[in-house]
Amino acid sequence: MEETALFALSNGLYVLGAKDKDRYVGSLVDAVSQVSIGPNIIILSCMNNSYTKQTIEQSGVFSLSVLSQKTEPQVIANFGFQSSRDVNKWDNVVKEIKDDLPYLQTAMAKIRARVVKKEVFPNNTLFIAEVEDAFEYKKGEEPLTYYDYRNGFKEKVIMAYQSTKMEEKVQRANEEASKTTHNKKKWVCTVCGYVYDEDVPFEDLPSDWVCPLCGVGKELFELREA
Repeated sequence: MEETALFALSNGLYVLGAKDKDRYVGSLVDAVSQVSIGPNIIILSCMNNSYTKQTIEQSGVFSLSVLSQKTEPQVIANFGFQSSRDVNKWDNVVKEIKDDLPYLQTAMAKIRARVVKKEVFPNNTLFIAEVEDAFEYKKGEEPLTYYDYRNGFKEKVIMAYQSTKMEEKVQRANEEASKTTHNKKKWVCTVCGYVYDEDVPFEDLPSDWVCPLCGVGKELFELREA
């Protein structure tokens, strides 16, 4: 079977949201379809190893933020290239919370649904869900489709992800360098030679702090290289 032929069955791209105890989780999905009206029923497919999928099984409700052509590549990288097991993804985007579910503030439409049935397959789980709310539809915007993603947009997402990871790596390196520099310097009492090396930075000590050995004030300490 030529599985690439299935790429012609293009869906939109969505950010799936759910609540896991005291935090929000989410992932990028494309397998969403409306299959009924009156009531409005949709089908959502999630990979079985998805943390968001496992959360939905516990809560029974989920949110969908419909992505538009204006969506920044970094948003897709954030929700598609890392796991909610390790990252609080919703902290990295501008979000809004409604009825205890998260939505992208920039989404072209927002949907809340409640699971009424599920079917488990070897690799995926299908959630059949009833739409409980649909709101903030932005007329004039065009949806971002899976076809768009595979034809050019994916490369932009990969670049955005690599750029973010590099920025995080540089930030961690700078933080480690800062710690090393701090650890190499000591505040020394010029009267008795006492070396202050506690966890609280010397600069943050109260103005009335005194040397525990000889009792002089902070003004008689000087910074020296270790």
